[in-house]
Amino acid sequence: MTVSETKNPSALKIKFDCGLNDQGKTIVKTRSFSNVSDKATSQNIIDVAKALIGLQIHDALEILKQDNTILN
Repeated sequence: MTVSETKNPSALKIKFDCGLNDQGKTIVKTRSFSNVSDKATSQNIIDVAKALIGLQIHDALEILKQDNTILN
């Protein structure tokens, strides 16, 4: 059986290091940006992520692109 794919908008997620808790573990907070065009290249997304990181107080730990594809 042939599988077809329907691409939907992706999401950009950036994880930030927000210091340490009382037990000394890193506090990680995630900022999510939805409705990223499926036509956006990985380079486009990383460029936008770096621009957004430059506006933040905390250091970034990870940049993620979450694809959203329906399989039929």
